[in-house]
Amino acid sequence: MTEHGFTIRCEGVSRTFASGPEPVSVLDDIQMAVAAGEQVAVVGRSGAGKSTLLHVLGGLESPDAGQVFVDGEAMNRLGAVARGRLRNRALGFIYQFHHLLPEFTALDNVAMPLLIRGMGRSEARERARGVLGDIGLGERVAHMPSELSGGERQRVAIARALVTRPRCILADEPTGNLDRQTANRVFERFQDSNRQYGSAVVMVTHDTELAERMDRIVYLDDGKISSEA
Repeated sequence: MTEHGFTIRCEGVSRTFASGPEPVSVLDDIQMAVAAGEQVAVVGRSGAGKSTLLHVLGGLESPDAGQVFVDGEAMNRLGAVARGRLRNRALGFIYQFHHLLPEFTALDNVAMPLLIRGMGRSEARERARGVLGDIGLGERVAHMPSELSGGERQRVAIARALVTRPRCILADEPTGNLDRQTANRVFERFQDSNRQYGSAVVMVTHDTELAERMDRIVYLDDGKISSEA
């Protein structure tokens, strides 16, 4: 059960980076909550802090101030091992760049989070095969990342995030390298996961068409949430 029905909640989150003689405030007292099953788009100009917000929500970076709760647990109070377990259990990440393991096939890249979780190899690979088929890569499961196009590699990364049926998917421009038809197909797969498993989605995007299909849009401007729709 998530805390008060929220998958992710952050309170007073700030993040500052040293840049030249003066520190730069990237996130400034962010208050934000994402309900279980909710789809939220995060939009804003380049450099507004969108990717940093996603990294802090997922425990990849620690805030300088404030708290982040994931599935009811205070992420930034956990040690590295416990934080990793929480990410594997509750979150699915899709980065701007695919970060696939080059020595493994598409199938095994997607199965990897399940194997880390402790699922048997046969079951993990079977589930991974199904997700790859759902996003149009059923014929590419045995290919290495170097044998795939840029768009195909990104879709493998998306399948890797979906395969664990996470409580929340954190996606950083997940369709930026995809054509419109494929982007729509991938977005529909997000929505399938949302409907079937109640996965919330927090998606950073410049694609206004996709953003408007989400439940809510959060606008980030100079490190602050300026408004929500």
